[in-house]
Amino acid sequence: MVSLNELYSGWMVLNELLGALKQSGIFIPDLTFADFRNSKMALEYLRSFEGDISAQSDADVKLRQEMELQILRLRDTMIIWAEEKHGVEYRTEWDKKFNDAIRGVTSIPETEPQVPITDLPREKDVGFFRIKLPEEIPVEVISELAEDCEVLISLDGERHLQVSGKKECVRDAMKRLGELFYGESTLRK
Repeated sequence: MVSLNELYSGWMVLNELLGALKQSGIFIPDLTFADFRNSKMALEYLRSFEGDISAQSDADVKLRQEMELQILRLRDTMIIWAEEKHGVEYRTEWDKKFNDAIRGVTSIPETEPQVPITDLPREKDVGFFRIKLPEEIPVEVISELAEDCEVLISLDGERHLQVSGKKECVRDAMKRLGELFYGESTLRK
C-alpha cells in the first residue's frame, strides 16, 4: 500500500496534468472535477489524522485502499487523454512524474499556508470577501476605495485583504477592485 504522503504527491501531479490538459483544450467532465475535489478532501482528512489512524488497528484501511484505487483510476483517465491529445512521449513523461511521486522519489510541493479568516461579519445584510492583494496595488488606493464605497477593510502582513460592509457596498467595492486589478468589465449589465 502506498503511503498517504505519496498518494497526495501523486494527486498533485495529476492535478497539474489536469490543468495542462484543460489548458490545451481537452473537455474535462464535471464528474472528473468532482472526483479530484473528493479525493483531495479524503486525502487531507486521512493525512490530518494519520497518527491517530495508525494507532488503531485496521482503522480507515478500507478508505485508504479506496483512495489508492480512486487516484489510480484518475491517473488512468488522465494518461489516456494525454496520449490522445499529445502522443505517447507526452503520456510517458506524465506517467513517469506520477510514478516518481507515488514511489516517494519526488517530494510534495510546498503549498501556501492558509490564513485564518478572522472577524467575519455575521449579520444578515452584511457581505464580505477576501483576496490576496497584488504587490503592484498600493494600500493607499485600497483605503481610498474603501472610504468611497463605505466598507471596512483589514489587511494582514501577507497582503490578504478582507472587505466587509453592507452587501450593496461590498458588491460595489468588489466591482471597483476588479476594474482596478483587471481593467473595465466587459460583462453586460
